[in-house]
Amino acid sequence: MQQRGWRSGELLDITSHSNGEQRTAPRFAAVPYNLPRGCAVAYFPEANVLVPISSVAAISNTPASKSIVISLARSQ
Repeated sequence: MQQRGWRSGELLDITSHSNGEQRTAPRFAAVPYNLPRGCAVAYFPEANVLVPISSVAAISNTPASKSIVISLARSQ
């Protein structure tokens, strides 16, 4: 957060990127947390919108939400 100039509580839009498809979860509050660089966390089901419809587990057919490529931007 520091490196990107974001403050605690600032609203960010999260966009997932998968096979040319982009899905956005708007207005998530930034919360400082000790994570490895390049990682982020979000609660589900609030972040379900980020999971591509076609991204499912092979056997159970449940949404594959353990690892999603995202970008973050300040909410407008």
